[in-house]
Amino acid sequence: MKDKIRYIQVHSGWVLHEETMGGDQVIIDAARTCSGIVRAEAIVESMDLESNKTLIERLLKGKIKHNTPIEHCVFRFRVRCPIFVARQWLRHRIGTFNERSLRRCSAKTDYFTPGVPRLSEEKLNNGIEIYEGAMQEGLASYEYLIEKCGWPKEIARGVVGTAIYTEFLWTVNAWSLINWLTKRLDKAAQYEHREYAQAILRIFETEVPILAGAFKKYILDNDED
Repeated sequence: MKDKIRYIQVHSGWVLHEETMGGDQVIIDAARTCSGIVRAEAIVESMDLESNKTLIERLLKGKIKHNTPIEHCVFRFRVRCPIFVARQWLRHRIGTFNERSLRRCSAKTDYFTPGVPRLSEEKLNNGIEIYEGAMQEGLASYEYLIEKCGWPKEIARGVVGTAIYTEFLWTVNAWSLINWLTKRLDKAAQYEHREYAQAILRIFETEVPILAGAFKKYILDNDED
């Protein structure tokens, strides 16, 4: 079994795993309940690892997935990422989000800066000064409008680019997380968002190793073929 992972840095952002409510065993218990087996310690202890693995794999194997037992396992993450990644993330409309408000909080002055291999060295060198200049000018204007002009934060934030970092709390069940991972680990997904999905996959593998193994075997690997 892999060691638990709590924190993974992604550029100047990060993913923090706060809690898993449930785990592989909760999914196994829910699946066996569907078969009429009432949970009791004697019953659970009699199930060996291989039979539990087979049971979870059966949930994800085949065209029709059996998702309800998987939904009993829930994760909570705290994420720091560029606003443009967060907007894609929230668009999935799965789970519960609470985001840091730029109406009540001041915008942070750091921002995402692209690099190699996202851009070739030539393309990066040709445009990085323009990119950083625009970001710094926007942040300077933001601070000026608030401090010198007395503008409220929710109006002044309009001059800040979507590369600045935001933070949000995300509570999501394991089935919805699988749905998100499937889409955001795809090669067609935006590179910067995919890096966060790769980080969360690493955490997912340490928290629910049996479910993660079945996900990679029957969903993720099949989609990559």
